[in-house]
Amino acid sequence: MLNNFKHKHQLTMLNNFKKDFKPYLDTLRQDNKSLKEYFNNDNFVLNVRKLARERINKAYNKTTNRFKWSMLPSLLSNNPKLIKNEKIDVLTNGLMFAPTNWSEYNTCSNASFGCGVNCLVESGHGERHMQSNGVHTVHIARMIRTILFFEYRELFFEKLEREIVNFDKRAKRQGYKTGLRLNTMSDIKWEKIIIRDNKTIFALYPSVYWYDYTKDINRDISTIPNYHLTFSLNEKNGLLVGLAFKKNMNVTVVIRNKKLGREWLPKPKTYTLDLGNGFTITKEAVDGDAHDFRPIDGNNKFVLLNPKGKDTVKDQTGFVKELN
Repeated sequence: MLNNFKHKHQLTMLNNFKKDFKPYLDTLRQDNKSLKEYFNNDNFVLNVRKLARERINKAYNKTTNRFKWSMLPSLLSNNPKLIKNEKIDVLTNGLMFAPTNWSEYNTCSNASFGCGVNCLVESGHGERHMQSNGVHTVHIARMIRTILFFEYRELFFEKLEREIVNFDKRAKRQGYKTGLRLNTMSDIKWEKIIIRDNKTIFALYPSVYWYDYTKDINRDISTIPNYHLTFSLNEKNGLLVGLAFKKNMNVTVVIRNKKLGREWLPKPKTYTLDLGNGFTITKEAVDGDAHDFRPIDGNNKFVLLNPKGKDTVKDQTGFVKELN
């Protein structure tokens, strides 16, 4: 009797998934257009684009077709979240691009509108007021990296590999494992990109622990043992959560947590996600803010995250989920 109920429940969810998937894709395309228009009319973003291109043009030698890299930001960097990984003996750096449609290029094609406007790109040192004389060095650096990736890819990868080698040496010298996130603020299919010698970045550096978050449920890394992906929930892709768990992925959820003084309240050990139409999913939950090294979380769990940025906690798009 119980097995029959589960079977009928699964069939109902599958039928709803098939029915809702095309509208989801249509909504995703519309959100991409909306985000492009949103940032193309944002004077702050437009100024960052302008200043980034000025920096690139000054650093590029048209005669040698090379960059004077000392005039440009490093490709790899860290942030407070990545630094937390040192508690578990993983020295971690990330590649921080301009997200969604901040640049002329879309680096997060599966981002919803709520995800795009609430992106952690504007948290911490990315808050807009943290500029000097109209220059926001953090956002300009992210924009520069994005443009270099799309327009000067060969030179970009040469520089990236040099930084990876140096960072890996540094980690080993200090007694750490090496962790790297290439999609710190983007969602690019690195498993599809050949760097050199017919190899991906993961094959070139097999001793590095690579990991990322993604909203693209179709990414297949089953043949890449040193790359880990966590599925990222937004206000539109809830219908993909069941499929993510079937693929043994974990799922991140940004929750409307509260603070006691200056500290966030502890997160629950289990979490129930309301999928609508009477369907819920309950799973074990882990605190995604304790550190950022997702490969050690296990499988089939919710990874709960506090909202980042002063406006995200006020989100009304559905991107931030209520805490049950």
